[in-house]
Amino acid sequence: MRLFLCEKPSQARDIAKVIGAGQRGDGFLSGPGVIVAWARGHLLEQADPEAYGEQYGNPWRLDVLPFVPQQWKLEVKKDGRAQFSVINRLLKQVDEVVIATDADREGEVIARELLEYCRFQGLVFRLWLSALDDVSIRNALANIWPSEKTEALYRAGVGRGRADWVTGMNLTRLYTLKAREAGISGVMSVGRVQTPTLAIVVRRDLEIENFIPKPYSDVIVTLISGNIAFPVKWVAAAQYCDEEGRCIQAGIAAQVVELCRQIASATVIDCQTKRQKKSAPLAFSLGSLQQACADKFGMPAQKVLDIAQSLYETHKLTTYPRTDCGYLPVSMRDEVRAVLAALMQSDPLLKSHPALAQLDISLVSRIWNDKKITAHHGIIPTKQAGNLS
Repeated sequence: MRLFLCEKPSQARDIAKVIGAGQRGDGFLSGPGVIVAWARGHLLEQADPEAYGEQYGNPWRLDVLPFVPQQWKLEVKKDGRAQFSVINRLLKQVDEVVIATDADREGEVIARELLEYCRFQGLVFRLWLSALDDVSIRNALANIWPSEKTEALYRAGVGRGRADWVTGMNLTRLYTLKAREAGISGVMSVGRVQTPTLAIVVRRDLEIENFIPKPYSDVIVTLISGNIAFPVKWVAAAQYCDEEGRCIQAGIAAQVVELCRQIASATVIDCQTKRQKKSAPLAFSLGSLQQACADKFGMPAQKVLDIAQSLYETHKLTTYPRTDCGYLPVSMRDEVRAVLAALMQSDPLLKSHPALAQLDISLVSRIWNDKKITAHHGIIPTKQAGNLS
């Protein structure tokens, strides 16, 4: 019996539909020889410090710091106990598990920490999904990986989680206790991400608070040649400028303005041209997608992520959104026609778009680069057509 262990119910339903596991159970779906279950995110969490000894409980003490567990302990989350019981029971009934959580570091941790906690001894495989449309799921099922291929992601995730715990627990207690000695109440929370982020905000706030405006002068003249008007800017000599190249001698700038008013025409005495090459853009990563949407639509980053996650998870129209990569694997070039066909089926107006009329899919750009692929490729449309009405 084989168990597909997913991260969330919607993911489980998508996979179950493809493999024919349509029989509903309590917290799982099943079919001939297969079970599909889900974890609802992390069902386990790091144990509280007091689980390692009463000296690490309340009240907090300086003399027991720093503390780094020698044997790490996990606990089942209170709101995850019911689903944990389902998975724990199912793991005793199967001899194979296919990890089908999100194809990233956290997805790896969600599944493998359960397998270790429940002491599963059977075979383990990995279903690596970059999209949740039926075609992508079938392709991934035909190429299931051995578990060893992604074990390093799990180890990285575990290391990150433990480092966060050690940093947060020890430094929060240290700074809080030291603050109390100085007469400051409250908890001084310290974290691997939150503290450097707060430092960046504070540093920028101090820069703004201490900013001293410095006056400078620009001289811009509008010239006309052949009925074409264009602006030109005076470049001041270095001795009149600050370190940023701005003229800080108002009197000199005023003299230049007066000279310009006295001259009826100007002559081009030197012209320099430079040919530049600009590469076609890569596919979107999450970061570049959020930046583009902020610039064009004023969208906050979280809204962009929510929409991208919905397009991936609910509508199956785009690939995995939480990627830091803009490149595509060379093997996906074979899918270009199918993706374009799905796009034009989703929006028939694209068929008459001039860009598609000039499209040459035989060209190979820098986007196709296996060596630049990280855990995930760039965000692109899937081969599934959508209903935009």
